[in-house]
Amino acid sequence: MIFFANKSIRTGLLAIAASSLTLSACATKDDRRGPPPDRGDRAERPAKRTSGTFLQPIAVVFTSMDTNGDKVISRSEMLTGTSAEWSAFGRKPSAAYFAEWSLKNLGSTDAMPTFLSFDRNFNGVVSETEFSEQFTIAFERMDKNGDGQLERSEMLISFDAPQGQHSRQGGEQGRGKGGRGGNGGGRPPR
Repeated sequence: MIFFANKSIRTGLLAIAASSLTLSACATKDDRRGPPPDRGDRAERPAKRTSGTFLQPIAVVFTSMDTNGDKVISRSEMLTGTSAEWSAFGRKPSAAYFAEWSLKNLGSTDAMPTFLSFDRNFNGVVSETEFSEQFTIAFERMDKNGDGQLERSEMLISFDAPQGQHSRQGGEQGRGKGGRGGNGGGRPPR
């Protein structure tokens, strides 16, 4: 063993060695994406697993408009709720004021619909008409059966991306060199 007189050099080399071992251990482990695939009868297994179902951010606002508690939002409830939301602004909201509303009601300033979705004439403020129109557009888009009512199931988005695969730019899917048997230690490429 090599003896270094300077304690800081020894400490530095030990830190580098520990980091190298940690990185090496992480890079050589299998992916931990769930249980291993069943090796039994493949015909009984589903072809792919879906990522799940998600609630659209605007649906959070719509669910708060359900005044009669029947878990269905009628067009009338949506229009009344939209008017109440607008009244809470007290004035034409600018982007900064609108950001507070988005954070409070949609959960994020980046959640759809964004300020630019509402500000249709791009004048930097949202008018009552623009606000109402955006809610009406979202309501109609989500009302899949066109009956003028939003049920909880119509507010959901199902996502059919197979687990363990990530879309990347260029439309390429799957695991490249980072997958098992490739170069990359079992991680998907970036």
